[in-house]
Amino acid sequence: MPLRPSLPWLLTTLAAALVAMTLAAGAIRKAESALAAAVFAIVLVVAAVRTNSPLWRRSSETAVADVTPRHALRQTAQLIMLAYLWCALAFYAIYIGTHVRWQHGWEYGSALMLIALAHVFYLWRIADPNDSFATPSAIARAVRLAFLQAVAIACGLIWLIGSGKLSSLKGDWAANQLFLAGGFAIMCLSMIMIKSYTVLTERRTR
Repeated sequence: MPLRPSLPWLLTTLAAALVAMTLAAGAIRKAESALAAAVFAIVLVVAAVRTNSPLWRRSSETAVADVTPRHALRQTAQLIMLAYLWCALAFYAIYIGTHVRWQHGWEYGSALMLIALAHVFYLWRIADPNDSFATPSAIARAVRLAFLQAVAIACGLIWLIGSGKLSSLKGDWAANQLFLAGGFAIMCLSMIMIKSYTVLTERRTR
């Protein structure tokens, strides 16, 4: 199903989660802050499953026959862009807008904002089916990069959880919550993108 009809509730929920996490972090309510971050991640993953799952069912092959790998990739890439953007805004809101302090907060926020903007540029390019970024080979490369991204994030999350940083008493505790929630969301979105691409390309080669 198209992502556009779901955007109002999606953006509203993400905005509410951002405000909730900022307020909770400012009050040093770590459990509530983690819950808000989890809501952000779950909402994005659910949105991706809702938009992609019709592509995976054989019973809906006729209904989605006009959906190309480029269309499917673009929809999920939009959600990945939102994940990076949300995390960037959360870093700014928490480490600039509250009393929580960590010297690298604005740096990570800026890095994530740049990645989000890079995704905006990419989405603009692949919106045109005649663009060089939208060719079948370019889409295949993007999917391979999504796989590498998922693997890298999985390794990072294993390290983050194993290192005990989630229970940090320093000011980076909120950042670690963002790394966990954002990383989990982007990893899941990347795998959903790969699954949809695989299903659609196999269906087109039959």
